[in-house]
Amino acid sequence: MRRLYSIIPLIPAVYMLYTVSSWSLLLLPLALTGIHWHFFGMLYLIGVGAVLIYKNVGGVYGLSVIILALLAVELGQMDREKAPLEHYAVMVLSASLSIPAYVMMRAIAPLFPRLEITGIAVGIVLALYAFTKLAGES
Repeated sequence: MRRLYSIIPLIPAVYMLYTVSSWSLLLLPLALTGIHWHFFGMLYLIGVGAVLIYKNVGGVYGLSVIILALLAVELGQMDREKAPLEHYAVMVLSASLSIPAYVMMRAIAPLFPRLEITGIAVGIVLALYAFTKLAGES
């Protein structure tokens, strides 16, 4: 039997996007298709990003919608590959670490020039990537 853990983050992502705009329900078929085919999942992520930009939604709410949409697509890929449950845990943990990173960047942004903040943000993203790679290999 096929696992469908990717539905778990998809439901809140669709609901949160629906509260932004009822037109975002047009992305639902693309989201459901994106769970099964990665290409359509990337199109769904582009659509989610476009809706959030068009409606000028940002902050932790917009980041949460993007995280949930990304988790739905990536967990769909892991469902197809029948990945071990540890890989799901690493994916959820690494995606959820982006919220504290965002809050930290917002807190230190007034203290540094924009270029240095960008450099710090890139460093955090690289650290998250290294964490994900190291945790996935062990």
